[in-house]
Amino acid sequence: MRRQTDVLAGGIVTAAALVVSLAPMGGASFQFGAGEAPGFSESHLLSVAPVGAVPAPETFQALHHIGRVVVGQYDVRAQDTLTSIAKTYGSTPDFLRSTNNLESVKLTPGKTILVHAGEGMLYRVRERKGRSESLQDIAKRFNRSPVVIARANRLPGLSLLPGEGLPEGRILFLPRVKLRFTDYLMPVAWVRGERLISSGFGVRRHPVYRTRRFHTGLDMPRPFGLPVKASRKGIVIFAGWRGGRDAYGKLVIVKHPDGLRTWYGHLSKISVVSGQRVEKGQMVGRVGATGIATGPHLHFEVRDRFGKSLNPKKYIF
Repeated sequence: MRRQTDVLAGGIVTAAALVVSLAPMGGASFQFGAGEAPGFSESHLLSVAPVGAVPAPETFQALHHIGRVVVGQYDVRAQDTLTSIAKTYGSTPDFLRSTNNLESVKLTPGKTILVHAGEGMLYRVRERKGRSESLQDIAKRFNRSPVVIARANRLPGLSLLPGEGLPEGRILFLPRVKLRFTDYLMPVAWVRGERLISSGFGVRRHPVYRTRRFHTGLDMPRPFGLPVKASRKGIVIFAGWRGGRDAYGKLVIVKHPDGLRTWYGHLSKISVVSGQRVEKGQMVGRVGATGIATGPHLHFEVRDRFGKSLNPKKYIF
């Protein structure tokens, strides 16, 4: 590791073994290899850390005090959270999540993420409609002043001219910008005249058995045949008929990357098969009243990897 004074004097520093990988905003990746110019503006310094090494927090903190945005890679450990990592390197959980385009706030041990100081997110300039994005385009997209972005990245005054394209692949720091994540999509659209939820999570009087029982999900009354969509991306681990006392009828269960499962019950039609990968918002079936049901509705559940039912309201609202 170079001394901090060497890093300050060096501008942008790359390490021979350094590789940083990131897939933000629709799939374009940051890939920095040996001796490769990373495309950072002068306001960014790439920390010198070989693959697998943890960047020194002191470097981040020291350079952050003079207005520099320091960037490095970090291998997530079992005890880490987005909050603890952000605090260590001088950022916030929302900004680190936006930079890494993390679908879930729960981190996977061993995963490599990009860490940086400063309140904002990193963004790679892309080509749109046959031309490279301009500073005006990016500022408008994220509802920020182009002057503020130019100053943060030490861009020349010409970059403020309308239509003046930035070099494709250049990485900018967007101050105070963060993405809005919806971890769980509402699985069925609300229909005017229908209640959003007819039966909540918790103890209730069962509408058929007429006894007090624990309701493990949410009941959402909707018209027969309305599309039911996956709340998050994942793998279908069950798609078929589930009878028994609870009698879900036609049921789909999707396992998500963090181990949680979502259940979609009482369907009239199943549109996926077990083992199939689905994206967030992809149709998995249609609203029905199969199994034990008093009318067409979706029974929606969230369960942990051990099968324990969790309150879906904490995830979709």
